Amino acid sequence: MLVSQSQKDMSTPATNSSPSFRSRSLFPAFFLLTYPAFTLLVNGGASAISIAAAVISLALLLSPKSWTGLTPIQWDGVDMRFCLAMASVLAAVLIGEMWHGVVIPSTLDSPSRFLVAAPLFLVLRQGLPRTLVWSDLSFAIGALTSLGILLIAPQGLGNGRISSPFLNAIHYGDIALILGALSILSLNWWRKDSLPVRVIKIAGLIAGLAASVLTGSRGGWIAVPVVAALILYVRGRGKSRRWKVLLPLAIVAMLAGIFVFSSGARERVGDISSDLMLYKHGQRDTSLGVRLQLYEAAVQIVKNHPLLGLGAHGFRDSMQSFADAGMLTPMAAQLGRGETHNQFFAYLTNYGIVGGLALLSIYVVPGVIFWNRLSAPAGPANRAALMGLTFVVAFWIFGLTVETFDLKMTVSFYATMVAILTALATNEYKASSAARVPPQ
Repeated sequence: MLVSQSQKDMSTPATNSSPSFRSRSLFPAFFLLTYPAFTLLVNGGASAISIAAAVISLALLLSPKSWTGLTPIQWDGVDMRFCLAMASVLAAVLIGEMWHGVVIPSTLDSPSRFLVAAPLFLVLRQGLPRTLVWSDLSFAIGALTSLGILLIAPQGLGNGRISSPFLNAIHYGDIALILGALSILSLNWWRKDSLPVRVIKIAGLIAGLAASVLTGSRGGWIAVPVVAALILYVRGRGKSRRWKVLLPLAIVAMLAGIFVFSSGARERVGDISSDLMLYKHGQRDTSLGVRLQLYEAAVQIVKNHPLLGLGAHGFRDSMQSFADAGMLTPMAAQLGRGETHNQFFAYLTNYGIVGGLALLSIYVVPGVIFWNRLSAPAGPANRAALMGLTFVVAFWIFGLTVETFDLKMTVSFYATMVAILTALATNEYKASSAARVPPQ
């Protein structure tokens, strides 16, 4: 009865009239509710809000505890592992560039965004459930926003593909897709949802899928079967045989419906086999063909410079030599000066194995934390762990076909979302003891 009562207490976000809600809770509550949507609505919004949140969080951590109401940080294993992982990418980039004797300040910006998320994580991990519960509808609102932008202010890209006015289709489609997945996973997260809330969250899933299809970002679609299998495995433990049969069939039917009724989705999937056939016959200047050429060049660089790579912009600056050697077509070399189209190859070629391991840590360390928290009693923390694991697995897959962290916006979005979800999954105030927490 204690757990159910605590969940009931947290079922509705507090309002200004609630005795448990103070002005100091207003900013984190508003931040948790609006961050995903604000990321897509405002150019630079993800970066600006994440930096503001980090500055405020750092100020809170350094201020006297009597002012902030926060308990002293105990620095347990979760705190240490998370913060070290978030700092490792910046450290690897600095080591690589110092080794090569050229430190380029602009290349430090994106890696530093991971570290910026650490203070936010430390503050949110100490937050009370009455504040954290404001994240309940944030993913649904973000997913609905992703579709709304495409319907109201689309940016045409040709070939039937659209995106937002300031974000390219690949990143936009990937973010919309993962927000849709998190929206459906948030069903009955903090309590048994009312019918209107359920409708909103289900609509969030549909909106995220629709936005992804409209952008034609097929690289992100690779994550769908993997994420679906992960969710079915985790959520299916202890479920009836009927549940284990009907839910996978419902997922397959939904995806088949998208394929049948969306000509754009069919064309994008069909282009894969067409591109492979052309590649085999020597026509390498296709979307897939260019990627395969760049991957071959990246593998060659890693073989020749395994430990610390070529240094900052090393992959970009090597494109002409590969083109001169006939390994890349002029078109592939030109596009390769923009990006490698694979996040791991980007770090491996520029910063070697050191950079690759650092990059891997920002997926693996939170992923392991989430996996361990799946064994927690059913409740908000357990569900947040599944959502977090889904998020990092999806973003890892997104990075197989595009550089997910070449934009400040996408780095900030990933780092901030991981900080939020890790804090929610490991918050020191467990749902089972929330009823014993004194009012704020």
